[in-house]
Amino acid sequence: MTISRRAFLRGFSATAGIAALPGCDLLGQLDPADGEGIGIIAPARTTDQPDPNSTPTAEPDTWHMGAPMPTPRAMVAGTAVQGWIYVMGGLREGGASDDNEAYDPFTDRWQEAAPLPQPLLNAAAVGADGAIYVVGGFDQEVRPSPDSWRYDPSTDSWEQLRPMPTPRGGLGAAFVDGMIYAVGGSAGPIEELPTLEAYDISNDRWESLAPMPTPRAYFAVGAVRNKIAIAGGNSSTTADIVNANEIYDPIADKWRAAAPIPNARSYIAAAVVEDRMYVLGGTNRQDTLPDNEIYDIDGDAWSTARPMTVGRAGIAAAALGGRIYVIGGAQPGQTYGSTNEIYQT
Repeated sequence: MTISRRAFLRGFSATAGIAALPGCDLLGQLDPADGEGIGIIAPARTTDQPDPNSTPTAEPDTWHMGAPMPTPRAMVAGTAVQGWIYVMGGLREGGASDDNEAYDPFTDRWQEAAPLPQPLLNAAAVGADGAIYVVGGFDQEVRPSPDSWRYDPSTDSWEQLRPMPTPRGGLGAAFVDGMIYAVGGSAGPIEELPTLEAYDISNDRWESLAPMPTPRAYFAVGAVRNKIAIAGGNSSTTADIVNANEIYDPIADKWRAAAPIPNARSYIAAAVVEDRMYVLGGTNRQDTLPDNEIYDIDGDAWSTARPMTVGRAGIAAAALGGRIYVIGGAQPGQTYGSTNEIYQT
């Protein structure tokens, strides 16, 4: 099924039960942005390199602010593809969202794209082969979804794919060698899963693989040197936030333990630049955090980089041209955020 552009955004009734999800008891609200810059999505680019003149010249290990996302949201899915950054779904005023907004690093402007086929929060998104794949998430009634979708930026349309075998939200997704790996997640408020399932893009087929040693959700995930790294998150096994860092080898279908993340947290995001995974933001249940920690898979070691200006949880992170864009999320006093911070690695 292909679903094409819609010229307007739907509103939603309040969603019961969202506050019951771990870490979702975030208070306050932002006023929505005025929507300037929303319009017809531009054609896909042939490069993933941002225009160096589109943003201020930045020294390495520094942050600056980009144009805020038009629709304030948290618990979003986001990824980069064909030179754009897309932020999809999430939690906004009224409940789960189907918003899909695209950020142009060349012009520092946002545009509206075809909305998700259904409202989702805590879904996972990954860019692969010029398209975006969105899997899982929680629907408007906070039920875990098995649905899988492919978004084509060139036609601004969605196509429904074969559903995942295991419905779940708060999962992670990574692309390695023609496969989308959907890992972990939650089947309910305290039902974190070790599940690993892989989607074969060419054959529209899912298969079950070796489960993750630590069942968890709301973690950081990155594809590094054809391995998949999973750090942090919530785990019902320990009833707490974990610092576990585990590496999956798709060729061997095996997991191994790696150096734990220094600052355990959940509702985090990750972006990979030059085979280093940057783990950003999150919450330790007391505070939303600005942390920026880097994992080097070759040395199995962590280092600390300059933190974000604004501590946030439930964010989207994406890398383009040596920069990392951290968008949306909840922060102190604000349930739905529109902040767009840009980090020069």
